[in-house]
Amino acid sequence: MGDLVFDLSPTQLDFVMCEDQLVQIMSGMGEGKTFAGVAACIVHAQRCGKNIRGALIRDTFQNIKISTLPDIQEVLGRNWCRVSDQGKKLHILTSPGVELDLFGIDDEASISKLQGPQYAIIWLEEPAPILERANAGLPRDVLNMAIARASRQPGTVMRVQITQNPADEDHWTSKLSEEPDGEYSRYEDPDTGEVSAVMKKTFHIRPGENKYLPGMTRAANLAAFQDDPAKMARYVEGQIASVNRGKKVTPKYNPAIHYCSRILPVIKGELLTLWDGWHHPTCILAQYMPTGQLVIHDVVEDDGLTAVAELCPERLDPLLNTPKYRGKITSVRAIGDESMATPDQSTRNQSAAKVVVNYLEKKFRARGLTFERGPKSWTLRRESVNNSFSGLIGEGIPKVVLSRSAVGLHRALRGGWHYKTDNNGKVVGDKPVKDQYSHPGDAFGHGMSILMPYLPAMTGRKVSKEQGMKVARSYATGSYRRQRKAVGVV
Repeated sequence: MGDLVFDLSPTQLDFVMCEDQLVQIMSGMGEGKTFAGVAACIVHAQRCGKNIRGALIRDTFQNIKISTLPDIQEVLGRNWCRVSDQGKKLHILTSPGVELDLFGIDDEASISKLQGPQYAIIWLEEPAPILERANAGLPRDVLNMAIARASRQPGTVMRVQITQNPADEDHWTSKLSEEPDGEYSRYEDPDTGEVSAVMKKTFHIRPGENKYLPGMTRAANLAAFQDDPAKMARYVEGQIASVNRGKKVTPKYNPAIHYCSRILPVIKGELLTLWDGWHHPTCILAQYMPTGQLVIHDVVEDDGLTAVAELCPERLDPLLNTPKYRGKITSVRAIGDESMATPDQSTRNQSAAKVVVNYLEKKFRARGLTFERGPKSWTLRRESVNNSFSGLIGEGIPKVVLSRSAVGLHRALRGGWHYKTDNNGKVVGDKPVKDQYSHPGDAFGHGMSILMPYLPAMTGRKVSKEQGMKVARSYATGSYRRQRKAVGVV
């Protein structure tokens, strides 16, 4: 029968050999994603040391029949695979072997079967639609179910793998890829303290990495997508496509400068909490470094929750109980939307701000904590935000930097937080659009208007560069209030 040999590129090899439980590989057309997916199934059987059963899922069974399955058969050859059950089962005849159930989510009878079999691997192929606004692709719920079902075959380890062309930035696969690699979820046994964790890693195949793809095919791809920047990004460059929503609120935000490629550590000291409330509660966690630089660590939000009274115990508390924060916070501040101090309609004695203060006082044993209200003026908030991304506080040190884990704010600042524009590109209205990105943006804006107020806007007069830098350097020392007063901000 001959030997089965895979000539893998460095990125393909890293993906295939990765032992994390949730692995994702993205590239442009023809760079070998499916090739790597097949090899990964075989290696996973070897990793488990026994025959394994799995599932390969796509948006439609028809797409598996006409695209994915022929690609797999071409990779393996007739000697190493066979198909049964009217094309709904693929057998990879290696030792140990792999048996894959093939189905699309358009087949409700098949997708319901995902709840039954004991799988060791589930493969999601091309979960993003080929057209950004088409009603196709795999929903996030399929990933969630796959994670729940891929650890059920006894005597095996779990693997959920995603192979795809990049999507637009709003698709769930793009959000997954931008989340930091590492721990995706964890469970700590209450009796033994033993920790089990699902680890996640994303791989990107560089354009041109597949040395076997003909040059004419690459030229054809360039010709096909030269007039469509989004498809050029996805299918040629292997990059997530930006969505043109309107005019950015924060044009001075530069991810190359302000978004760190790694998760920054929490230091022992004060924790700053920046809030936006009401129907999409959001909390940003930040700290000042001794240099005066503001580090944004995390963004806690959930559009399924309607109040900070739910956000605090259900989302914020679990994060603050992790080793990242536990035992490191010596004091805390709360800054947010001034409307959060308005009592709820159901009671005169309760407000979102009061809930926040009560939670933080209890959590950190703080006494006398006050809720610092951001200004009503949108101009002051807008100017403070954009000024925070202007200039440096030292040699090569930006005033604000986002940790890799603050992906929610990063997505807002790079263009998600936007003004509506008309067909001519003219801004409609004087306030940003209220959507999923405006909430972390607003929380950040309230915080910057207190922590890094734009002094000319606050005083109505010009402030020298030296005065501004003196204030900036004082942020981390706690003397910034005196510096603001010195330049006329009270």
